[in-house]
Amino acid sequence: MLSNQDNAEALSNIKTTKTFRKSINSFLDSHKDNTSTSEYIDKVKKIMSLVSDNIRLAKGHPNFDVDRYASDKKELVDALFLMQSFIGDINHNVFTKTNLEKLNNIYREHSSINKLLT
Repeated sequence: MLSNQDNAEALSNIKTTKTFRKSINSFLDSHKDNTSTSEYIDKVKKIMSLVSDNIRLAKGHPNFDVDRYASDKKELVDALFLMQSFIGDINHNVFTKTNLEKLNNIYREHSSINKLLT
């Protein structure tokens, strides 16, 4: 578990770009049929990087809720841990459309926030 947290922290050092945002813009477009569990894991890692970048950029700005961003990051870490635990089992609850929609909503929100901060 500590290794996963270290990996998540390492991802926070990756800067996001417009190309990056476009690469995960359609998080749910290929739900289950064409997307492997590994691809979902990679997408969650990229979203975690975006959230971490927003936390770093928003610190010291009173108009941005850094605590909520940290909560979003925790939710992503939890989802990533579950996905890694059930890798290869696309029918597990963690890969349901509802759960993936929550992750997609976090991505959309933080993508918009990142545009404001950069």
